[in-house]
Amino acid sequence: MAELIVKDVALRLGDNEILKDVSISVPSGQVVALLGPSGSGKTTLLRAIAGLETPHQGSIAIGNTMFFDAARGIELPAEQRGLGLVFQSYALWPHRTVFDNVAYGLKLRRVSAEEIKTRVEKTLSQIGLAHLAARYPHQLSGGQQQRVAIARALVQEPRTILADEPMSSLDPALAESVMELLREINQQDGITVITSLHVLALAKTYGRRVIALRGGRIVHDGPPESLDAGASERIFGPTQ
Repeated sequence: MAELIVKDVALRLGDNEILKDVSISVPSGQVVALLGPSGSGKTTLLRAIAGLETPHQGSIAIGNTMFFDAARGIELPAEQRGLGLVFQSYALWPHRTVFDNVAYGLKLRRVSAEEIKTRVEKTLSQIGLAHLAARYPHQLSGGQQQRVAIARALVQEPRTILADEPMSSLDPALAESVMELLREINQQDGITVITSLHVLALAKTYGRRVIALRGGRIVHDGPPESLDAGASERIFGPTQ
């Protein structure tokens, strides 16, 4: 695995400058909590790394693989970046079983049926959902659906997982179980995990490193213990 490097990235949507000269370097195997209030740019940053949004400035790479470079006109399609994506809306196919939801991306890549079966069963077992493989999304709890979304990302064998507010629609107990799962995946497989959050306490609990954005700029980058008493006001403003 190799380091993720985001350098001087700027991105606008219409006339709105969402990211402003953002630079981060994430060594492989880290768990990063991307923290910030709504509209701070954290989701847009994840989408830019994933290849779902196009910056107008800067570069994004993992190791020797250049994902995006505005100056050189390089933009690698999302499906070629080797990243696992977990969306806050789950984005599961309602008419497909758990097994088929997890297997779908592998089928698109024309992976053999035998390998699909092996990889999906292994992944579902890893996240504790092997017994629910034949169920449909409407038969699952919110926490189980989010685990299926994580399995769908994990089965691709990514070097990095990007999770956008994976706990936003879950109650506190389920939210904690999802974050524990992401941490276990990191510890077991050494996969880099970058997850966006909007709660300071959760970022301090689950991130080995906290990168905070406000107004499209990085306002904090360091280990959880570096978040002092004034961190909340710097990140969320005086009204929080």
